[in-house]
Amino acid sequence: MGTVSSIQDARRGPSGRVTARPPGLRVTLEAGDPAIDAPLGVVSLHARATGGRPPVRLYLYVNGDLAEAWTEPQGDFDLSLDEYGPGRHAVTARGVDALGRWAGASMVVACTQVEPASNE
Repeated sequence: MGTVSSIQDARRGPSGRVTARPPGLRVTLEAGDPAIDAPLGVVSLHARATGGRPPVRLYLYVNGDLAEAWTEPQGDFDLSLDEYGPGRHAVTARGVDALGRWAGASMVVACTQVEPASNE
């Protein structure tokens, strides 16, 4: 009789059968349409986690600081020019599933100040 490795033992369920691994966790981060967002002074963001073992927690960081957290696998956030100011901002979304596995996605968004249209 052969020896079972400790890696295989860790994947055995209560019945002694090898259990299937849950699908990997993926996080996506998308920015909204600049033509719509810019006049409002925001950058709209959508973060989504797929796969993994529920429940999945989702966190959004702007310039390294926690800006928002959700207990659902997706969430929307408006990065406000009033709060963060004009310029480039690093945005990171991180998801953590029930097994403690995590995944993330990052992007740099640019906030620009739009001058109001003249009525002349």
